[in-house]
Amino acid sequence: MSTENQATAARRLNYRSIMLVIIIALAVASTAWILVSVSTAFQTPPSVFVTLPTESPSKSGIVAVFSNVSTIMKQNRAVGVKGYLVVGSGSPVARAKVYVTYYFQGSYRTQTSDTDDKGYFEIQFPMNWTGWLPITLRYFGDAERRGLVQATSIYGENLAVKAPIQ
Repeated sequence: MSTENQATAARRLNYRSIMLVIIIALAVASTAWILVSVSTAFQTPPSVFVTLPTESPSKSGIVAVFSNVSTIMKQNRAVGVKGYLVVGSGSPVARAKVYVTYYFQGSYRTQTSDTDDKGYFEIQFPMNWTGWLPITLRYFGDAERRGLVQATSIYGENLAVKAPIQ
């Protein structure tokens, strides 16, 4: 009897070992599938980003300012930034190119938006952001208006304004 019990115990141990190996293999396979799915789903298309111009902002003309800069929120996550580009009198700067630079995936990235007739601009981030994200807004100016560089937090809090030297 003792030999039969030992044989049965050995078969059970073998059966348990095989089941454990199968469970581990399934766990590894499902984890690998999830990682591959997540990494391909969250890749950022390179066309979203642009190269920041090397030209200096215009130093003459009417002073332009960024106004009402705030985040675009979706389900308690920052998904973009919006605001207005206006001159000191409050008149909009229409059809102007606004550059937004922020730190993403190990380097600084820049996106652009053209203002509408009311001076409104909006940029959608290629990711959801849950923390504090400092951004730099740039307007290079034109023949009538000075350029402007403004550092702002993701929540629209103005941290610093750097106007061109006259």
